[in-house]
Amino acid sequence: MILPVFKLGTLALKSFCKPIGNRIKKEAGYHPRFRNFIISIAQANHRLSTKLQRRIYGHATDVAIRPLNEDKAVQAAADLLGCWSGRYL
Repeated sequence: MILPVFKLGTLALKSFCKPIGNRIKKEAGYHPRFRNFIISIAQANHRLSTKLQRRIYGHATDVAIRPLNEDKAVQAAADLLGCWSGRYL
């Protein structure tokens, strides 16, 4: 009984998060300071996840990590901020 309720709740959460991500992308186009803020969040997340992956796979972690381009960074930040809770369920 609890499993169908949990699945329904996660589906509702994912459906609720999608407009939030779209709104973040829209606002990033209007406000340059907000755009710079979310790009910096996405770049930090990219660096952290790349270093963790390299460490897990046993590769060198002191190499230069290429930053994401602006469009990919905005997309990644919108996914991260807009659907963070629904993304991992």
